[in-house]
Amino acid sequence: MELVPLFSGSSGNATLIRTDNANILIDAGWNCKAIVNALNEVGTNPEDIDAVFITHSHVDHVSGLDVFIRKYPSRLYATEQTFRGIQKRFTKPHTLTPDIVIIPGRETEIAPGLKVKAISTPHDAAGSCCYKIITEDKTCMVMTDMGYVTEDIMSAAKGIDAILIESNYDRRMLVYGDYPEDLKIRIAGDGGHLSNDDCAEAVKLLIDSGTRRFILGHLSENNNTHEKAEQTVCGYLEAFKFKKGKDYELTVANRYEPTPALVF
Repeated sequence: MELVPLFSGSSGNATLIRTDNANILIDAGWNCKAIVNALNEVGTNPEDIDAVFITHSHVDHVSGLDVFIRKYPSRLYATEQTFRGIQKRFTKPHTLTPDIVIIPGRETEIAPGLKVKAISTPHDAAGSCCYKIITEDKTCMVMTDMGYVTEDIMSAAKGIDAILIESNYDRRMLVYGDYPEDLKIRIAGDGGHLSNDDCAEAVKLLIDSGTRRFILGHLSENNNTHEKAEQTVCGYLEAFKFKKGKDYELTVANRYEPTPALVF
């Protein structure tokens, strides 16, 4: 299995999951051309995408979906509430695309030996969820856009082989930044995003459960940096005697281009 962030950040998000049985695209939050170029760059033909899963209807996760799904028809999966949100952005009918409604908490079979489980996320978008990809012997997760990590999310994530996890903002940068106060409250609230500190705590719990491969993603362009995200998480883990490169692998996803794949 391979976990490949094509681009990840507040500007746009898309992640490729490659398995022996299928290619899964999670979110399509950039224009179609950029998505296609990123797929080609990592060696996957966009025509070989078997399924597209959408986490929620915010523009940085669906902006390229309308065009992509028409040019490269594939099965489209989302919760019922998310479908209602993204259909408003579609400009033409998708007659070749069977829209498949998923239910959080249930596993959906994509191909023999390959399932995807949706877990509801606390975020200010109706029907928002994250995804766990499950094969017979490997698991990974794309876990972004949540105000906090719920018990259901952590339960699903424990022991997985690899994860793309949100490390959206540095608390000090957000507090002293230029955003309006109501936006700051939204970002830091229970329906907002995970801070670097929140992410560090979650990563510690996941390491305790056996997870060893991490990509920090969905960084804010204005309230975070790659260096701050990595330093916060790795610094927190050092207090528990966990050493990067020895006890775990960690990288930070690129905002505008593919990040090297986690292969496991």
